[in-house]
Amino acid sequence: MSSLENVLNAVPAGVLAMLLFAYAGGQQARGEEPISCPAAITTTESAQAPRGWSATPSTAKHSFERISVYNGNPGGQEFELAPDDEAKRGNRVIQTWHLRGYRTMNIFLRCRYHDSSVVLTKDLPPHIQTCTLRFALEQGKIAGESAMECR
Repeated sequence: MSSLENVLNAVPAGVLAMLLFAYAGGQQARGEEPISCPAAITTTESAQAPRGWSATPSTAKHSFERISVYNGNPGGQEFELAPDDEAKRGNRVIQTWHLRGYRTMNIFLRCRYHDSSVVLTKDLPPHIQTCTLRFALEQGKIAGESAMECR
């Protein structure tokens, strides 16, 4: 008898069934990874110089600030969704969007960055059911590092 057969014979059938079910569920969920905005973006800024002047382009790195969640079509008819839940502890805020009820239309995410007007947009696949944003407020503005995840 092989060592695998010894193990299988020693494990009660109910426990083995639970282990196989958990393994199969993990295998099925592999393609359903959470979605997060990139932690930072690099932008290139340039200007049209007035007559007699010259402009030097520059690049800058901008850290993630916050998200906006929409349903509809990017650039077409779209509706910004307000967070469904918000919890505050001191200057820390956690906002959560529950997306299941909005799935009659496309849902997409916009990632926004500190000191930049550049926005990244991504469609959220149907397996994504919630988005959570964590940030700190200082003098009414988002400050420091923010974090988000859509699952």
